[in-house]
Amino acid sequence: MIRTLIADDHEMFRDLLHLAIETQPDLEIIGESGDGHGTLELAERLLPDVVLLDYKMPQVRSFEGLVREIHGVCPATRVVVLSGFASVEIAEKAVMGGASGYVLKEARLRAVFDALRAVAGGGIWVDPALPRKIFDLFQTGAAMARGQKNGMSALSRREREVLGCVAQGSSNRDIAARLCVSEQTVKTHLTRIFAKLEVDNRVEAALAFYGREAGSEAGPTTAA
Repeated sequence: MIRTLIADDHEMFRDLLHLAIETQPDLEIIGESGDGHGTLELAERLLPDVVLLDYKMPQVRSFEGLVREIHGVCPATRVVVLSGFASVEIAEKAVMGGASGYVLKEARLRAVFDALRAVAGGGIWVDPALPRKIFDLFQTGAAMARGQKNGMSALSRREREVLGCVAQGSSNRDIAARLCVSEQTVKTHLTRIFAKLEVDNRVEAALAFYGREAGSEAGPTTAA
């Protein structure tokens, strides 16, 4: 069974989705939420396979950040964005957060079923009515996520410590003092980290860390 959490602030829409999804023998609704705080709380407690996440809900300061936080509390959970708008901006935020799908609210229910099955199986799903550029964004995001996952597993314990400091916005000097090493050693670690994660700078490295490790947004960073 594909265990699904519905997150949308329109109760009638949630009810309709719930009734429709429950007609499918391989799909199950395990919870519903109408705001960002409740969604994160339920995701952490219920550990769904997929979260159907409305783009605009109360108590959501950053949509991209919420998607990351969901991955932080339940890394195996996949996120499918629900929106009434076909927007490249929404797609970019969704992909940066680590979402795996984008479904328009005007789509047929069959599209929702297909999206749930596709992302639960490890793929991506983008509504066919959306522009090709949005599909390309999700495809690129999936490829980057695979590379970052492999890269994260290749990091040494010390490299993970350095990356964690970078993700918190620490400078090379601060990291050196904290880990009792020289600034040159920190720079050497960063060069190796960038290579393993296949990223070009501290911001991308921090995004990789938060996307796979902590699920929060990266703070301000400085040049390497």
